[in-house]
Parts: sequence; structure tokens; C-alpha cells
Amino acid sequence: MKTADVVIIGAGVTGCSIAFHLAELGGRRIVVLERKFIGAGGTGWSVGIVRQLYPTPEATQMVRASLEVFRRFGEAVGGSAGYVACGALIGVSPAMRAGLIAQMDQQRALGVKAELLDPAELTRIEPRIDPSGLGAILYEPESGYGDPSAVTTGYADAARRRGVVIEQGVEITGILEARQRVAGVVTASGDRIAAPVVVNAAGLWSPRIARLAGIELPIVVGRHPVFVIERQPGFRLPHMVYLDLAGGSYVRPETGNLTLTGSLTDDEAQHPMDPEALGSEARFDEAALTVSRTSQALPGLADARFNRGYAGAFDITPDWMPILDESPLAGFFIAAGMSGHGFKLAPLVGAMMAARINGNASPIGLDPFRLDRFRNRSIAGTFVSSYLGSPAGR
Repeated sequence: MKTADVVIIGAGVTGCSIAFHLAELGGRRIVVLERKFIGAGGTGWSVGIVRQLYPTPEATQMVRASLEVFRRFGEAVGGSAGYVACGALIGVSPAMRAGLIAQMDQQRALGVKAELLDPAELTRIEPRIDPSGLGAILYEPESGYGDPSAVTTGYADAARRRGVVIEQGVEITGILEARQRVAGVVTASGDRIAAPVVVNAAGLWSPRIARLAGIELPIVVGRHPVFVIERQPGFRLPHMVYLDLAGGSYVRPETGNLTLTGSLTDDEAQHPMDPEALGSEARFDEAALTVSRTSQALPGLADARFNRGYAGAFDITPDWMPILDESPLAGFFIAAGMSGHGFKLAPLVGAMMAARINGNASPIGLDPFRLDRFRNRSIAGTFVSSYLGSPAGR
């Protein structure tokens, strides 16, 4: 039987970040097991937006610290995060203005650079956005987007340089237990790896892995279609990241005169998806509705050419925040339920989980991310809840 000190299930951005941070703390015999290949799950289909508006101090601290890592990724980890600080704008309806101001005050107190704009002031920042229907706009000049695949590869390579073993094409079919604690894993080929610590970082597949240990995670895998459109000659220059909470869509620039867009009004928790359908082709009628909303927000994209669409997905918890905790089975840790925030929070998730596993003080408090906070609680709100803490006034 093979042995390890820690087995991490899943080589997405979360699993690779945890492996890197454990190795940084001097961990020995760390093994990462991936069913397909590095970044094959939700990470590989993430749009990579980094915005800093969050409803809790802990989440704001996490994204702020993660942003600093993305900005100096070569020095901190190695490789490139592909981070583009194009700036981000978040538009809200008049009914949401007061909530936005309250969140902005919290952001500033935690070191986030943010400015509140009245609709008439948009022209000096991004004149191509239609201010109609907006009550206020939050401007985050340091926000933008990164490359989730590049970040994952960077963490994986850095972990390997520190002695971590990453095995691809290895599916987990069993969790070993002994004396009421985890004892290792069983693979589809029948191999057994003994380990006193197992980390479930399987993303969209984390509920399936947890069930192997007799644990039900309060996670719904929800479908989130993403569409790629080609900007035409009149709109060739890249735009900022724009999250239109009033109109219900977002845009993120991409190289090659492309823009990624998706909906902010669909309730992903009400559209469960088999994670095996990740990356499948999205329907044209879905694209038509989303692109219509997008062209209302940025009229210059009205003549954009549809390129393609695919089914992304979120692993959603009842409060749209991750689970970062030890499970009821001693030694079996959960780092899942990222609810659409996995990429932007990954650097700090790795550091926090490594501290938790090693019994060290976490750089940011872990209490808000405990598994037991969901007792007798069902999913409430939508993805917009992770901006302002309430779906009201959307």
C-alpha cells in the first residue's frame, strides 16, 4: 500500500493552491490526485473575473489578499497569472444604491480602492456604458481578470518543485476509515493510498467524494452558461469588466477582439446540472437573451458577432460562500462550495486550508466558512447575494 501524509483530491486551482501552501509550510509526502488533468474541472471554464465587492469582511479580506498574489504571481509562486488590471465597474439600480454605499465603506476600511460614481459620471471612466436605469456605479480601478488555467499550472509547477506529487488520470472510488477517522483513499484501479489527512477539493464533484465518506454536503451544482462574442470594428478597443446588477449581465474583455458575457439574473441553484456536462454547448436561445441584455448595457456591442457558448457551473452552498473546514470524519477536510468565487479566492483558500490542516493560525478567520453553519438551512438568494448580501432590489 502506498502512503502519504496528505492526499488532496482534485487538481483545480483550489487543490493546487492548497498543495503549494502545505509544501511551503514544510509538509512532506503530499499527493494530489486528479481524475482527468490539471484544471480540467470548473477551473478550466471560469471567466476569471476578479472583483472586490463582497458582503462580509472575511471574503473582502480574502479577495484583497488574493489580488495582491495575482499582481506579483511570478515572485510569490512562479509563472504568470495573466492578470489584467483593466478596472471593474459594478452598476446597481436606485433601490440598491444604499446597500452599495454600505459595502463600499466596508471595502475602503479593508484597504480596497473603490469610488462611488453617479450615473452622469460614467462618461469619464467608460462612456460606452448606458447609464439608463442605474442608481450608482462602483469603480474598482485595481480589479480586472486573470487566467485560471495559468494560475492553476503555476501553483501545480511550484508545488512539484517543493516535492508534491500530482497524479493525473486517477479517479477516487473509496475513502478509507479507521477508528472514526480518515485513513486514506481507494482509486478506480484498486490502489490504496494510506494517509491521515485527506482533502476534498474536487469542486463540482465534491458532493460525490463526500458521499464516499458518508457525508452529505449542502451543495447544488448549478448551470451557468457563458457566451463569447466578437467585437466589431466600431468597438475594437478593450473595455473594462462591467457587472450590471441592474440589467442582469456582465462582460469581460478577451484578446482577439472578443468579450465574454453571461447572465446575473438566472438563479443557478434552480438549474442543477450534472458536472459531466461541464463545457457542453449552450443553447442559442440562451445566448440571444443574454447578449440582448449585454447590448442594452453597452449599446456598442449590439452588432457583436456570436462566436460560441458553453455551460459553466457553480458548486453552490446555501449562503453562496465556501466550506473550508474539517468534516465530522476526523482528518477529512472540505475545501468546496466555492459558489462561483473559486478562482478569485484561491490564493487565500490555499493558505487558510494549509494553516487549518497544520493546526496553525489562519491568516483570515475561518469561522464564517464552517460546515456546521448550514444546519437546517436551504439555499437562499442568488449569485448577486455575494455582492451585496441580499437579492432584494435586483
